[in-house]
Amino acid sequence: MPVSTFTKAVGIGLVVVAVGAVAAALLGGCEKAPAPKGPTPVVAKSADPAAGIPKTQTDVSVRGDLPRDAGGWKVSGPDGDQTTIEVGGLTMPKPVTWVWTQPSMQFRALQYAVPANGVNAPAGELVFSVFKDGDGGPVDANLDRWANQFRAGAGAAESKRTTQTVNGMKVWRIESVGDYMGMGAPAPRPGQMQLGAIVEAPGRKVFMKLVGPQATVESNRAAFDAMVAGAK
Repeated sequence: MPVSTFTKAVGIGLVVVAVGAVAAALLGGCEKAPAPKGPTPVVAKSADPAAGIPKTQTDVSVRGDLPRDAGGWKVSGPDGDQTTIEVGGLTMPKPVTWVWTQPSMQFRALQYAVPANGVNAPAGELVFSVFKDGDGGPVDANLDRWANQFRAGAGAAESKRTTQTVNGMKVWRIESVGDYMGMGAPAPRPGQMQLGAIVEAPGRKVFMKLVGPQATVESNRAAFDAMVAGAK
């Protein structure tokens, strides 16, 4: 065989051997490589036994329990006793005409629409807030804030303030009449009135305020007074 022909044959043989070695290495590597992993299964977390207990003012248990305010006390709901208010660990009497509504702002634990009683006037709004221990600020500062929401001309309207004791609890009362400028309101509403109370119960304070047209609030004055006096 000529030298050139022999050289070519050897070269071709070496190439074939090299290709075969590479193929064998690849095949061997494939056999040793771990099998591809499938997607990681999603493991459901165990149910929290307290998950069904509402933690905030507006939470409602999926079990149909009453909602709870931030302190963990039961709060009256739309399907509860229509003659009783339950909020902040207190129970109070109420007329059946006061209609439960969804709290519309933060820090409101409970809210009612209060229709006029025997007069032709729009409904008022009764709201409750609950603050534990020292939360919510001093009582006097809150009464000042409520008073300053009522204006008479360019200045604040006059407000009447009293204190009383109800079932061993101290209660601060406030009454105001004038142009009401509530939180977030675009303009003051004339001819408005408020009846407010702050009840100091053990470990918390319960704020309650009825605001609306003067005729509406006046027509519900006796019911508001009875609610406060019946708090226990």
